[in-house]
Amino acid sequence: MTRNLLKNPNGEEELEFWELTENGGSQWKVEDMPGDCGYDFCNSVVTKYFATSFELCLKRQVIDLFAEGFTAAQLDAQPAVTVEDW
Repeated sequence: MTRNLLKNPNGEEELEFWELTENGGSQWKVEDMPGDCGYDFCNSVVTKYFATSFELCLKRQVIDLFAEGFTAAQLDAQPAVTVEDW
């Protein structure tokens, strides 16, 4: 299965589905492209992005692979997992 398993990966739904684990400085927020970053993104479908301050800010999301349609046999085969952040 090649697909993005993250819910709300680029902030279209603000911070929905994300657990904020560190929220230093001015904290997490979602901005419209190009926003304060000043750059257009390489994919025109992406219109928002997550922004933080210069202090430590972390977020996470737990993904239930069985709920996403993976079987125990597939997971036992240790499928390759790719994680990217732009």
